[in-house]
Amino acid sequence: MINEKVNSVYLKLASSLLLMIMVCCSDTQEQLDERDVYDGAFHEVEGLKLWYSDSAVVRLMLQADKLQEFENGDQEYPDGIYIEFYGKDTVKTSTLEADQAYFNSDENVYRAVGNVKLVSLEKNQKLSTEELFWSRKDQRVYTEKFVIIETGEDVLHGQGLTAAQDFSSYRILKPTGELGLD
Repeated sequence: MINEKVNSVYLKLASSLLLMIMVCCSDTQEQLDERDVYDGAFHEVEGLKLWYSDSAVVRLMLQADKLQEFENGDQEYPDGIYIEFYGKDTVKTSTLEADQAYFNSDENVYRAVGNVKLVSLEKNQKLSTEELFWSRKDQRVYTEKFVIIETGEDVLHGQGLTAAQDFSSYRILKPTGELGLD
């Protein structure tokens, strides 16, 4: 009878101990899982040069020293980006460069920041700003930041802009400054 009581106490003690170990281990595992989640780039490329084409016709060339791609499809170009846009007959129409760039995969939009330059080779015009968005789908660029456009004769200033990606046409949202007319 004493043996049965001792065995019963040992059994209760062992099952309580086992339950405590299971609870402690599951809490520890949850804490480890939360700390071990990696949210950095899962893919990194250096010396990148990509050519995009449509129906075997080159549409643009993208060049960057470094590309970091994330699990959700977003991309970062921390060391700058350079893009050449091509028109009909694969003639280079414009270029875009910036100190850094980011691609948002949900919106399919690039964001170029820092010393952004968009140059129209056909019209010999240059746009300078600190931030410029480029929609691949709409083939448009836009910004709400201050812009400077240098043409052959004039320098235009303004706040905000929307333009074709080849810079063949543009609209300054809030122009400022003087414009000389003949």
